[in-house]
Amino acid sequence: MYNLKRVLIITYYWPPCGGISIIRPLKLVKYLKGFGWEPIVCTAENPHYPIEDKETLNEINDEIEIIKVPIFEPYNIYKKITGQKKKSDLVDVIQNSANRSYFHKLSIWIRGNIFIPDARCFWIKPVVKKISSYIKNNSVDAIITTGPPHTVNRIGYLLKKLHKIPWIADFQDPWTQVDYYKYFKISSLANRLHKKMERQIFNNADLITIVSNSWKSDLKSIGAKKVEVIPLGYDPDDFKENIKLDNYFTLTHLGLLGIDRNPLILLKAIKNICSKNKDFSTNFRLQLVGKVNDELKTQIDNLQLSKNVIYIDQVSRDKALKIMQSSHLLLLLLNKANNVSGRVPGKVFEYFGSKRPILSIGPSGTDIESMINNTFSGQNINYDNYKSMCDFLIQNYNQFNSKKTKIFTNKTNIYSHLEITTKFAKYLNKITKK
Repeated sequence: MYNLKRVLIITYYWPPCGGISIIRPLKLVKYLKGFGWEPIVCTAENPHYPIEDKETLNEINDEIEIIKVPIFEPYNIYKKITGQKKKSDLVDVIQNSANRSYFHKLSIWIRGNIFIPDARCFWIKPVVKKISSYIKNNSVDAIITTGPPHTVNRIGYLLKKLHKIPWIADFQDPWTQVDYYKYFKISSLANRLHKKMERQIFNNADLITIVSNSWKSDLKSIGAKKVEVIPLGYDPDDFKENIKLDNYFTLTHLGLLGIDRNPLILLKAIKNICSKNKDFSTNFRLQLVGKVNDELKTQIDNLQLSKNVIYIDQVSRDKALKIMQSSHLLLLLLNKANNVSGRVPGKVFEYFGSKRPILSIGPSGTDIESMINNTFSGQNINYDNYKSMCDFLIQNYNQFNSKKTKIFTNKTNIYSHLEITTKFAKYLNKITKK
């Protein structure tokens, strides 16, 4: 048995965290050893996760070395004072802040102007101290930091300066270019500090990785040079169970539905088809799995579509994967933002894994549209293209109605976590080559 190189993966998100954010580090740890790299994980000891899924704990190999560092987070204090639910999602909170109290708005300002890079900034010094001590007594050949939170990549920068260990800074979302950055009402002084810290990562990491081609171009436009695209992915092992399709003709969206992604035109298309086709109205169900904003629920009620909509609360990842595979169609809604061309939601890869046709609602020319077209996984339709939405639904309903619906075969193997890990291993080998 050859000696494995050792890579330290620093991630805030780790089981029992739920949602899509843990998938990147969790699957990297699963597959890296097969490419000659032994992963060591550094994560938070007492984190504040808006979603927990204890089933994810079953995916951790007992042999993996895990370093846990305590973290102080101000979210619980903030939510208690402002009356937010303990498990409220921060992005949803800031996007719905228009009619909130002065204190709430002040808190959002503090988040962007005082807590820099983010509200996990109090974790930076404890992790740097803990890992510096660990490095003195243990071999570490490379470091991967994966964020958000961008605190994690800030930690990577400081460790790089102290120990000169080869380092990959992985961005699952941009920092100053992310769509919700504007909601923090960041002052010019704070903006300069955010951008200074961002540039320090760009200038000192041996490699920057980002999840889409458009976002790679965006990063390079603000000074990043050594940038490579490593997309998110799916694990074929998660889709081995044979799942029966729903009896209803189901169009399913999974995950948080914020107000920036309300599909009003799609709802109107569904209403029109239901009005003209009684059989469609009887058999069609729109499934919304996860938190749904109140404005969307009101739109559904106003269109008298409530009987055609199934609301399902947040579910475990295992249950979510089963719902995907049993659905006839899967719905992907891109948010309406300036940098949407590069946004590739993590759920789309799980959609690929489920091998069900995807209806994507968003502008043309996006990375998502290219991926769906290149893998023959469905269709991307512009937000306002009412006719194409109607045509897509009717075409797929006719297949359902004629009993010809089959498990969709697509060309998505390039997005398997095995392939994704191959890329990380290649770059690790490159930056550690003597």
